[in-house]
Amino acid sequence: MPPQASLVEPSSSLFTLVDDDMTLVEKASDELRRIKKEKKDELVPFPPNCFELMRSITGNDRCVDCGSHHPDWASVSYGALICMRCCGHHRSLGVQFSKVRSLRLDHWSHAQILKMLEGGNQQLDGFFERHSLSSTKGKEAAANLNKRYRTKAAKFYRDGIQQHVETVNETGLYRGRRASRRLSREKNQGAASMTVVSPERS
Repeated sequence: MPPQASLVEPSSSLFTLVDDDMTLVEKASDELRRIKKEKKDELVPFPPNCFELMRSITGNDRCVDCGSHHPDWASVSYGALICMRCCGHHRSLGVQFSKVRSLRLDHWSHAQILKMLEGGNQQLDGFFERHSLSSTKGKEAAANLNKRYRTKAAKFYRDGIQQHVETVNETGLYRGRRASRRLSREKNQGAASMTVVSPERS
């Protein structure tokens, strides 16, 4: 019996048919492939399977800054989800520190969607903890935003996730977070082994 196809989002022809036998990662990969092929540099609504996959990432059920449930905004710079209140604080930081988008209202580029799939709140929180920049939940969170996001550590994270997404984008086909990380490790190890050490001069 052939696999059944189902409608995902009737309003969008780009995301209409998916195979019921595909995993969520495969469905999201198919959406990303179509965006890259058919829409190129255009912005699109966040694809439904990519949205579901992003929501399933550990920690993405709460705002990365204050812990509010069901955040509907994102700091694309970090691939992290934030609530509406923290969104306002992020906007006040400026786009050089945090670019903010609505998950439901805004349109997204292929690279921005990839960044959201490769980032995640738990990952960012863990990074900040390792750099002694743990978030302060509740009312103190707003005051702590300047401390967290205007640091060299935050810039290092922004640059790192951007470089990682560019590496994943070069491969052409998204295969999920685990495969992406393996690919980045292999690329970094290959680059390190190709580094030529010049002999010392006497």
